[in-house]
Amino acid sequence: MPVEILTTIYSQHTIHLQRIGATEGLKVTPFLIAIENDVVSILNKYRKRRVTPALQELIQKHINEATRKHLQDYTAQLKVENRAVGAFEAEFAATTLNGVVDNKDFNATIPNAAAVNSVATITPVKLGANSFTAYSTMMKNYWGKWTDEINGIVQAGFLEGSTIPEITNAITAQMDLSKSGTTKSVLDRARRSAKQLAITGTNHYANTARIAFVDQNDDILKGYRFLAVNDSRTSRTCARLDQTVYPANSPKLSSVTPPLHPNCRSALTYEVDDRFKLDSKDTNKASSFNVDGKRDPKPVDSDSIYYENLKKLSARDQDAAIGPSLGKALRQMSPAEFAKQTGDSMNNPLTIKQMKQKNNELGRILRAQQKN
Repeated sequence: MPVEILTTIYSQHTIHLQRIGATEGLKVTPFLIAIENDVVSILNKYRKRRVTPALQELIQKHINEATRKHLQDYTAQLKVENRAVGAFEAEFAATTLNGVVDNKDFNATIPNAAAVNSVATITPVKLGANSFTAYSTMMKNYWGKWTDEINGIVQAGFLEGSTIPEITNAITAQMDLSKSGTTKSVLDRARRSAKQLAITGTNHYANTARIAFVDQNDDILKGYRFLAVNDSRTSRTCARLDQTVYPANSPKLSSVTPPLHPNCRSALTYEVDDRFKLDSKDTNKASSFNVDGKRDPKPVDSDSIYYENLKKLSARDQDAAIGPSLGKALRQMSPAEFAKQTGDSMNNPLTIKQMKQKNNELGRILRAQQKN
């Protein structure tokens, strides 16, 4: 079946994209080190000067300029890498489909990099329920936020010390870029934020490249299928959409195009026109649910949905993944109906309170739990 083959390929390919995104996030490290070095260098330049409001203003101006430049350089590099991901995705799609479709009349066309980039820049990035931003704005917000945060650390440093050496110690204590990357220092937080930015940006370009690909091949492709990663970290937003299908001209497409939230790992794949037949083969997709508190990387059927696979786990594992209230409800419902009834018509997840208010099976089950 076409869906099974493409689901298998793209669920495995999504793991590859996640690694690319994480790697791109780590590439911010040299830029953060440069910021740290520049801050110390700028402060040392005036270490013997008496601190005055004019000197503070001058130092802050230099640090702000240096910080902004390094972070802008990183986001500029990330944009180039994201565009490369988009171009690769378009080529990967054509190679994949041309390789598995058993029909001499099927020949996928690769959209050029400019076409992919055009779709990526005009397609909004979903940050959460009814919250969207533009790709370029997302990049700008990153360097703007962390430039402001570092500027705030510098301002605080001047309040904590009376001499430049004291001020330097106060500032660097709040900026330290650790090896573990797990501290609350401003540069460690900026590095974690860069990883989220890179994963989100990579996924955005990969999925919008698939939209550009369908636009270019609308004679042989009829739409999209949403694929959620099947593990215990998957958001309810993505879990309920797993395996849902959308025509190429669906007005809902923009609301279901990943990423649907920061760090989103979901993907779109293709619905091939019924005129074409794909080679049949044994197909499975990866999963990695937590079972008894440990990851269990067991393949599952390619055409199964997220909640169908979750329902096969123990009650304790289900409750750990989605909470006791929803876990109990899932055990009393069909996975497909459960997925449908946990969100609204705009594909946003409902809160428990909102679900309880609905006049449907899930609402009745949740209200009954409350009475017991």
